[in-house]
Amino acid sequence: MSAKFIVIGGANADLYGQITQEKEIFADSNLGAVSIHPGGVGRNIAENLGHLGAEVDFIGHFGGDEFAKMLKFSLENAGVSVNFSYSNTNKKSDFYLAIHDKQGELISAVNDMGLVESLPTSFLNEDNKLQAIYNAQLIILDGNLSDDLLAKTFNSFGDNSIIAVDTVSSMKAQRFIPYLSKINLIKCNRAEANILISAEEHLSLQQISEKLMYSGIGTAIVSDSLDGFIVSTRKKFKLFKAKKFESSNSSGAGDALFSGFLYAICKGKTSFEAAEFGISLAEKTLEISGPVNPEVSELGKTLR
Repeated sequence: MSAKFIVIGGANADLYGQITQEKEIFADSNLGAVSIHPGGVGRNIAENLGHLGAEVDFIGHFGGDEFAKMLKFSLENAGVSVNFSYSNTNKKSDFYLAIHDKQGELISAVNDMGLVESLPTSFLNEDNKLQAIYNAQLIILDGNLSDDLLAKTFNSFGDNSIIAVDTVSSMKAQRFIPYLSKINLIKCNRAEANILISAEEHLSLQQISEKLMYSGIGTAIVSDSLDGFIVSTRKKFKLFKAKKFESSNSSGAGDALFSGFLYAICKGKTSFEAAEFGISLAEKTLEISGPVNPEVSELGKTLR
């Protein structure tokens, strides 16, 4: 029987600008290629889990434009249900715009996430949604959600459910500070983790992870683009050397890492075994220009 996941988070159109000339020129037009993909941290995780073979319900906020149709199709095509999502046909979809240099390094990005941040908390009061969330093996939240919706979710389910969190960004990470003791699994980078633990001095990844454990978090993945990432539990720490997922023009590689990790955990793997499986998903995602590689389905067969 497959694990049941509930993912609540962002679904947006990703617009990538890839500069192809050797050296970019700031404040000027550069030669390159532009592509559009289904994106959003929560949506990416949900699609990855669907391709892996998990039973997934995605709860997000969709607009009424053609991009919304693309976002819904990408999830349904992976076997993910969007029946519990909220739609507002009078609104445009959320967007993420990123510019990368020739090597794939992120130069700058803009996120326009007003739709997911306005997902009404009352939407979660309906009996069918409440029952589905209570019955889920794992609830996954991303940092795009509003303070009110996070408060509603943690207060309603935080004591009796397993909750996983992707902090998304340094600015949005602070939204999770009141709920650290209710987070069972978390993925963040060094900067986001420093926000969570209010670190003012320079700490090693292990020191940062130790402080996260002291805050009450169960298991943490803390990444550093130069040093790989560390997986920490209450008793053990392990550093993984891996490709620079977060700076790649495949901005969903970090989402794939977390998706694979969570899927493997729910299949009974240890945290370190799950991290190895997550790496395999991230590397598969790095093979394409978009945030999700449907071919991760082949990897999912190895854990069924």
